[in-house]
Amino acid sequence: MTGNWDAPTEEYSGDVRLAGSHETPVGLRGAGDVFVGADGVDGTLRIHDAEYVFTDVAANGEADDESVASVVTGSLEDGYVEDADGDVAVADVEDVFVEYGGADALDATGAEQVFYDDTAAPTGSPDDYEVTVTGWNHSREARDPRDGVSVRGAKNEVSVSGARHDLTVYVTGWENEVRIEGRDMDVTVYFVGRDNRVSVGPYVSVTTGAESGFDNVVESDPLPPEAVIQTSKDEAFSDAFVGRHRVTWQEPAADKEWCPNCGESADAIIERRQTDAFFLFKVPVRTYDDGGTAYECENCSPHAVGRVGLSEDERKDALR
Repeated sequence: MTGNWDAPTEEYSGDVRLAGSHETPVGLRGAGDVFVGADGVDGTLRIHDAEYVFTDVAANGEADDESVASVVTGSLEDGYVEDADGDVAVADVEDVFVEYGGADALDATGAEQVFYDDTAAPTGSPDDYEVTVTGWNHSREARDPRDGVSVRGAKNEVSVSGARHDLTVYVTGWENEVRIEGRDMDVTVYFVGRDNRVSVGPYVSVTTGAESGFDNVVESDPLPPEAVIQTSKDEAFSDAFVGRHRVTWQEPAADKEWCPNCGESADAIIERRQTDAFFLFKVPVRTYDDGGTAYECENCSPHAVGRVGLSEDERKDALR
């Protein structure tokens, strides 16, 4: 730690929040992990003696004066910097997580390692998202948010159901989990940290916008065969009560990872079946012609209902 930290000291225990009530430049010393929210520091953030820094702010700032006017310390657990009106210095901590827009400038020369990915940036501040969770070991459920999901801290769980609008998921910290269930919508994920997991249902498209960290996971459920099946066997036979009928149905194909029709790797491979038979009370009692088996999957079927948000006519045109 460099600079003059001989300043008035306030001692706390447990988690501590710097939210504009401390004289700046303020120093935060001895916390476990430190989470700097979007717009958390209205000035320069200086980091000394940290192990890892995960940041969505480029670490190319440099402070003119490294002294502080007040110090926050004590028997601290985690620190949350959310609205500091001036410079902030952090020292003797484990990891620091800095969100997009978290500081005007960042000086991380005192950190052992810095993780920063400038591939892409979210379209808005994570603090403005409809679903926000901050802290340790919280759980929240939400239905059909309109803009985004923001998680800040550790071991939090967020579950979203019925999503119909494109979402940004912004995860800051470690071992957080986010689950998105929806239909015909896109999710873009930004990670600032490590060992986080975002999973989505089979009808949701998901991509990683940027990862300032490591060992983060994005998972998508496989598309079920039901998304490609147009008519089940029971439905086809239900219309064949008595007499001779030619019926067509689809059913899941067993033990296939590649579609025999288009050659693509697929999750939802089905068999398209047809039979010409005499039916008695919906049961075929004599078969005249077994039409054989054809295959389809979500990549080649015009009936696929999945991650591509196209109408049936548009899907047919794309396959011509």
